Amino acid sequence: MTGTEYYHEIKKHAGRDFPFNIYPCTIPLDFRQVPVHWHEEMELIAVKKGRGTVTADLIPYEVKAGETVVVFPGQLHGIGQLGGEAMEYENIIFQPTMLMASADEACTSQFLLPLVMEGGQAPVHITQESPGYREFMRCIEVMDHMCGERPYGYQLAVKGALFGFLFQVFTHYREAVPEGSRKYREKIKTLLRHIEDHYGDRLTVEEAAGMCFYSKSHFMKFFRQHMGCSFVDYLNDYRLAMAAGFLASTGDTVTEIAQRCGFDNISYFNRLFKRKYGQAPAAYRKTVVFRG
Repeated sequence: MTGTEYYHEIKKHAGRDFPFNIYPCTIPLDFRQVPVHWHEEMELIAVKKGRGTVTADLIPYEVKAGETVVVFPGQLHGIGQLGGEAMEYENIIFQPTMLMASADEACTSQFLLPLVMEGGQAPVHITQESPGYREFMRCIEVMDHMCGERPYGYQLAVKGALFGFLFQVFTHYREAVPEGSRKYREKIKTLLRHIEDHYGDRLTVEEAAGMCFYSKSHFMKFFRQHMGCSFVDYLNDYRLAMAAGFLASTGDTVTEIAQRCGFDNISYFNRLFKRKYGQAPAAYRKTVVFRG
């Protein structure tokens, strides 16, 4: 992810006519990690092989093959490794509005609109011990099969599986997000939007703490607890991701790109970049241009 997709993912995951898709992924082969971000679609993270970690609405989960984490619209979430293990999983991403009829229809007004408008349902971690586990997995199997084969009318079967999945969610899981967690989520989102807009400017821990109305020491603990790293490390990682995008898409010099991304010390930039991408910026540019 680069640009505005790094934290608030705004790209559409499927066509307008049928806003549903399945993306198979492997960590660390496809990504070292999926940084914490959010989008307006609902997402099912279904683990196929191995183990890993999923953070959903600031709650960390250790996940393994056969388990699924349900992320509701607007919730912060990220995916990473567990130790040095690999994890194969699929992202099942869809827009809940694809299931809606008229606003006064019972399914829409009682169940679907609250998902989209309130974001008050807590994330769900489905394990083999979870109630309704077999029914959850059967719905995922139907979606996998239909999207793999795509027979005529497969959209009907996918919608049916989604309704079945959500029925299990509402039957077995009605835990609301605590008000405090909602406030924490919005503080993090406000901060990440600010980074998105001002990553090239001088950003300090004190400034970030002030945006959250915390003291510096409390903010540092808060950020690490909910994001899994320090604010400085997260900011640098975002800046490096932006720099990598500019190296691949522009002819600007390494120094110009480093300064644009908030690095005044070119040696420091080169050292961090090599640590993250395994090679110096100039060498990285040759690699990505060649691949393109």
